[in-house]
Amino acid sequence: MTTAPPRDLALRRLGWSVIGAALFGLAGWITLRNLRLPNNDGWFFWAPIAGWLVTMGLLCWWAALAHHPTTRARIRASWRGGRVFGAVGLALGFFGPLLVTPKANLGPLLGILVTGPGAFVLGALAAALAWRDS
Repeated sequence: MTTAPPRDLALRRLGWSVIGAALFGLAGWITLRNLRLPNNDGWFFWAPIAGWLVTMGLLCWWAALAHHPTTRARIRASWRGGRVFGAVGLALGFFGPLLVTPKANLGPLLGILVTGPGAFVLGALAAALAWRDS
C-alpha cells in the first residue's frame, strides 16, 4: 500500500519553485537591463548580484526537486556554506575599506555589491561540491 506525500510537502515544494522562478526572473531582468545600456562599464557591480540571485534560484529549485534525504542534507550544507562565506565576504568588503582608508565613504559598497554576493556564490558551490555522505 502506498501513501500519498503530505500536502504540506507539496505546498513547500511549490513555494520553493515559485521563489526560485522569481529569483531567476529578477536576475534576468537585471542582466538584460544592464546589457542594453550603451556602455557596459558597470558589469563589476551588477554581475555579482545577478550571480547571487541565480545561485539562490538554483538552490530553491534544487530544494523543490530533491527527494532523497542525503540530497536534502547536501542542499542544507550548500545554503550554510553560502551564508557563512557570504557573511565573511560582506564583513571583509564592508569594513576593510573603512579600516584602510577611513575617508572612503563609498567603501562599504564593495562588501554589499561585490564581495558579499560573490562569496555567497563561491561558498554555496564549494559546500555543494565538498559535501560527503557520512
